[in-house]
Amino acid sequence: MPALIIYYVILNLRGEMDPTKIRYSVIIPTFNEELTIGACIEHLRTLCKDLEIIVADGGSTDKTVQIAAAQQVVICSAELGRGRQCNVGAAYARGDILIFLHADTRLPVNAFDIFNNYFRHDQVNIGMFQLAFDVKHWLLDMHCLPSRWGIGLASYGDRGIIIRKSFFNSLGGFHNWRLFEDLSLFQRAAKKTRIQNLPGCVTTSARRFIQNGILKQQLYNFWYIFLYLCGVSPGKLAYYYYRRKRITNSTALIIFLRFPNAGKVKTRLAQSIGDEQATKFYRLSTEHILRECQKLPSNISRYIFCADEDEMENVRRWTGSRFLYMPQEGEDLGRRIEHAFHSVFSHGAQKAVIIATDVPDISADIIREAISALDAHDVIIGPSHDGGYYLLGLKELHSELFNAITWSTSLVYQQTINSADRMGLKVYQLPLLRDIDTAEDLQRWLADDNAKSNQVRKYVLRLGL
Repeated sequence: MPALIIYYVILNLRGEMDPTKIRYSVIIPTFNEELTIGACIEHLRTLCKDLEIIVADGGSTDKTVQIAAAQQVVICSAELGRGRQCNVGAAYARGDILIFLHADTRLPVNAFDIFNNYFRHDQVNIGMFQLAFDVKHWLLDMHCLPSRWGIGLASYGDRGIIIRKSFFNSLGGFHNWRLFEDLSLFQRAAKKTRIQNLPGCVTTSARRFIQNGILKQQLYNFWYIFLYLCGVSPGKLAYYYYRRKRITNSTALIIFLRFPNAGKVKTRLAQSIGDEQATKFYRLSTEHILRECQKLPSNISRYIFCADEDEMENVRRWTGSRFLYMPQEGEDLGRRIEHAFHSVFSHGAQKAVIIATDVPDISADIIREAISALDAHDVIIGPSHDGGYYLLGLKELHSELFNAITWSTSLVYQQTINSADRMGLKVYQLPLLRDIDTAEDLQRWLADDNAKSNQVRKYVLRLGL
């Protein structure tokens, strides 16, 4: 007890707060965020149990408010506009420190340790994290670089705004703007105090970049910042910014793959032909399918979901700069597929198709057929000879399709069809193709007349597999 008293005396002498007594309030401005708000709140609660979460809604017409209400957070309404919404949310907040967070942004897992370490010092008033996107692409990596360097013009709300409430009030809060309310707050704060570039990264959605094209969105951002600095009214800029046509890339292609490490791919095939030869086959098959994917229209967003997040950089070097990269997440194949569909739909996709990479007969024509069939059907499925499927297409997420499925068995296709029938979904079936898992599968495929024109078959015969 005496040691604890001495500790608190030292803190007071240094002008420091007891970090265990700092109260935090998270304010999340929302407008039609039904695909992101639930996961955002759940993630925050895994980081800090004793946390006030306030959703400041701008008049959502989807299920945003219902989802947030089910999570038992504080909900307040405000006129649409991030500045106004954040100010209304801040008025409800009881915390010493306010955290303004977008619904599609995730704090780092050690965020509150960082907050406690910084904001126990009275002289620290405001900070922000470095930026990372939920998708990996070299252009997005470049977009994040200024946040590493702490450049002033890279001070935007996507990075999270962590600010002492008393200091926020002294600044007069946000301007009631729909655009650049965050940059304006940082500009005013910088005149009074040092803005902390906190260690670690928030992870935010790349949806706007994917919808509009990564390079095009970056150029738009730079252009609007330039106009703002030249004195153009934020209201006028917001009018033109938000009236631009969006969702140009409305179809997503999801490719599940592994990096071709010997002993980790095609293990059943390797039992007959060896690890090295099985790995060569997997690499050939995957590269063939990726070339087929490149034949598709350029307005289709192509995602590679990596089975092992630690191998993502190897996969990027192997497959090049043509794809968007994300990790697979989930305890089984069904949950990983569901997560992938959820991810691309949250990026704005209106149609999505997922394919495997161990079915060499997958072609651009088959993928085009699947995408086209989604206009008139709810589910597109490509059955494989082993009882599974090599392709699944959806235009909205139906989580029930992935429940009660006996994964990695010959029952997968039929169980999925049965689930779709129970849900009243209209199904379109693609041609039956061969999934090559064993030496017997490989021999049957090599003998198939339909495979004779396949480039992979020619390489396989040349290698003598």
